[in-house]
Amino acid sequence: MKLKKKYYFIGIFALLCLIIAYHFYAAYQAEQQIDTAIQEQTSKTNNVSVQYSSIDVAPFSGNVSMSDLTLILGDHIERAQQLQFKASYLDFLNIYIGGIQYGLDHLNRVQITLTRPSYVNQSGREEIKADTLHISYQGNALNGLRSAINGTPFASSQEIDAQSSGLILQFPNTTFFKLTAKKFNYSGTILSGKQNYWTDGSHQFAMDSLTWTPSESFQNTYSFFIKGFGYDTDAIPFKSAHLNYEPGSQPLNIHVESAIKSELALISGSGSIQLKRPYRQSHLQDMTISITEFSKKFSQVINNIDKMLSISLNPDKQGITLKLTGTISNPRLAK
Repeated sequence: MKLKKKYYFIGIFALLCLIIAYHFYAAYQAEQQIDTAIQEQTSKTNNVSVQYSSIDVAPFSGNVSMSDLTLILGDHIERAQQLQFKASYLDFLNIYIGGIQYGLDHLNRVQITLTRPSYVNQSGREEIKADTLHISYQGNALNGLRSAINGTPFASSQEIDAQSSGLILQFPNTTFFKLTAKKFNYSGTILSGKQNYWTDGSHQFAMDSLTWTPSESFQNTYSFFIKGFGYDTDAIPFKSAHLNYEPGSQPLNIHVESAIKSELALISGSGSIQLKRPYRQSHLQDMTISITEFSKKFSQVINNIDKMLSISLNPDKQGITLKLTGTISNPRLAK
């Protein structure tokens, strides 16, 4: 009887060793499959390049890590110090047993964490970077990747939610120039049958604790007013900002709603943008800016301007309404 128990124990121990060894082998095989799939997909087009120093698949889980990642799509360059891809254990088995295409076709929910992510548009020198970026994805992963790479319509709806810290936006050829935010939240969806995620989908952005550095020409033009509010011309603070947009009634047209809250007032915007390429040349249409919820300091400045220029910026005491025209990179007050 003791001998049987010994054999049982040895058998169970050997089985456990085989299971552990299998999972490590399966993880290694998954790493090779992912690497091969990426190389096969990128070799089909000269416009896409994916580079990385390593791929690591954790045994007993669906976690995948890529280090020193660089993705090049034409003039667009995306980088991350590390990308962590978290899915379920079943998703991991689907990739290992059925292959990368089968696995992605059955992958409908995933968590992605990027460390030190950045985006650069070489043609316009626009840049976006952050300390960390957490992304939650829902949809058919295979369809989403194919549509994003090939520019084909989405066969199923897609949803993305993201949060980041230490966000920096730089648009050197625009009035906005540079914007930093401690926290950033994003939510976006696109329905099946639509083609361009950014122009055909609905998007909501939110940022907290912002600092705006305007272009040098803007600083020079409005330095008197900026300093009058007690701010440095190259570091204008805001409490929060929100931007929502969705497709408009016309092709390549989006409807925009925005709100910016500062210590001085609430600035709200509503209107449409007719998209052009490059996007910084897109035209503002029926864009209205409203300034309300004045602080005492802001009200005093408005009163002083009224007296100095013999005008009334806030005649009905309900706020200031302005019309904007021009382009995204060069907005101006409408006459």
